Amino acid sequence: MRQYVQMLTSTWNLKCLTSIVRGISRRLSEENIGLHIFNAYDEIYEKGYYAMDRSIFSIPCDCDYIGMIAVFNSVDAAHNIADIVNEFSKTGKPVISIDQHAKGASFFGVDNYRSMYEMVEHMITRHECRTINYVGGPATNEENQLRYKAYIDCLKDHKIEIDYERIRHYRFLVQDGQQAYRDFKEKDLHLPDAVICANDNMAYGYCIEAAKDDYQSPWDFKITGFDNVERGQTFLPSLTSINRNWEQLGEDAAEGMIHMLKSGERNLEDHFTYGYIRVNESCGCNAGLRNLRNDYIEMLDRLDDERLNTQRHYDTRKLLCASPDLRSFRQAIHNSSIRMGIPGFAVCISEHFFSEDDTNTHSAFSENMKAYMAGSREDIDTSKTLLPSEYADDDNNDFIFSALHFAAETFGYCVMPFDYKLVENQGHRTLMDNIALALNNIRQHMSLDMMNDRLRNLYVQDTLTGLYNRFGYRNLSKPFFEENHGRVFVVYADLDNLKPINDKYGHNYGDKAITALADALKDTFRDEDIKIRMGGDEFIVIGSYLPDAQIEEYKDRIIRYLDHYTRKNDFPVPVMASIAHVCNEGYDSNADIETLVHLADQKMYEIKEQHHNESKGS
Repeated sequence: MRQYVQMLTSTWNLKCLTSIVRGISRRLSEENIGLHIFNAYDEIYEKGYYAMDRSIFSIPCDCDYIGMIAVFNSVDAAHNIADIVNEFSKTGKPVISIDQHAKGASFFGVDNYRSMYEMVEHMITRHECRTINYVGGPATNEENQLRYKAYIDCLKDHKIEIDYERIRHYRFLVQDGQQAYRDFKEKDLHLPDAVICANDNMAYGYCIEAAKDDYQSPWDFKITGFDNVERGQTFLPSLTSINRNWEQLGEDAAEGMIHMLKSGERNLEDHFTYGYIRVNESCGCNAGLRNLRNDYIEMLDRLDDERLNTQRHYDTRKLLCASPDLRSFRQAIHNSSIRMGIPGFAVCISEHFFSEDDTNTHSAFSENMKAYMAGSREDIDTSKTLLPSEYADDDNNDFIFSALHFAAETFGYCVMPFDYKLVENQGHRTLMDNIALALNNIRQHMSLDMMNDRLRNLYVQDTLTGLYNRFGYRNLSKPFFEENHGRVFVVYADLDNLKPINDKYGHNYGDKAITALADALKDTFRDEDIKIRMGGDEFIVIGSYLPDAQIEEYKDRIIRYLDHYTRKNDFPVPVMASIAHVCNEGYDSNADIETLVHLADQKMYEIKEQHHNESKGS
């Protein structure tokens, strides 16, 4: 039986995620160990919306994971993940953190210090740079601290005076690089020999802003990044950067996990995977050697792929969002999988999704969830498993879980086999958003249906008794008669002495008497029988055929109920009713529902007249 390691990720760079997973998966699969990857797409620009993505970390699962790997490759999610890592470590199972240290976890990461030191030294020794600006990430970020220390130490080792006016810390964003250029420009420090950036995004932004003043790297200044992301390699100039060797880091982390599982050790020494300098145009090493024709062809191919992916996502969104209910949604899941060219995926929805409560105060996930896949639906107890049964014999080792949310509400999660290409091309992220949008549409349909049901009930329901009113009689009686092929009974009941009660004791007592008769009918007849207050003190019950003897027993039960009510509530006068009925055995009697009600009404008035005469005689 395959065992699983829980993996927590919050991604800003999708290639980094797939590379790490590829390295981890390759090594763990040799031991028949799979990954459950809980991923949140960290989005700095849309904090309110994508903060909900991180709710996936709170899914209530006590699944028997044999260990945990947490990837701290995002600034905003670091605290969320650190708390979960700390809690999981209390189980005594092995925990590994990648990129940042965490309490209770063994650390595996790229050697940020050594890699950045070599980069700064390359600029000093190879390019003879002496004025060197530093554009960093958050001052409290562990990786940035190590890169910044390497910058400082390298300058000191090479006897270069440190000018703190040339140092800025931001947030790793493209616009931070643009802001850094403007900040340095204010002090006339924007064209040093070199600009060392703590990541490629900021280097890219610095170059964009400099180009507005007609300055270009490497001729007006040299610049380097860190991370070796694809955008930096396709930029003009292509960025000299640090390849973090993500895949090797993943394999090293998996090796550490296997060692801890087999040895019982829980506290390994810090392990560093070495990155290496990816030399490109921005530092001046390869300036002018780039084959722009090949770049242009690659760009066209990339654009073709992007157009195809965009069309697939558009088609998928239409397929999913056209579903008015969850039944058709299952077929849309199947069609979407085919259109995207991916394995099937499961949409697991929390119980509160089906609730009429719209206060949004409930938790994001529930223990009992409903899993929807193409052609199937099943209940899942998330305290035991997060995978639908259809995945039980799946050949895939690795599964990715993401929260399904819209606005401020999370209403479930999606799980599917990890697909490297889909994740790298933003396809998985877009699919999650499309599924969430479709579910929100279905939720709106459900809410509208519930509202219409309430309105229909208000229209056909008597507010005093809760029985159907005259409109309910008109809407329900004929269809009921036809569904039962005319084999029905009709009971007609009329409250005795209502006017004297109202006149002598007030309408409050009259309403109590009416409610007592209504309750007697509810207590006596079956749930499927139609109970109607026709108005005033007149009531009708229509039900599927019963013999006369059974109806007579029901009538006696109503009379006993009213007698008990009178005594129990010290009612000033006996609550009594005149009750009659007719039974119809089928269409061959040539009767319709209106005729039967009229006959029952006539019989009831005969009984009522008899009660009236008896009361006068007494």
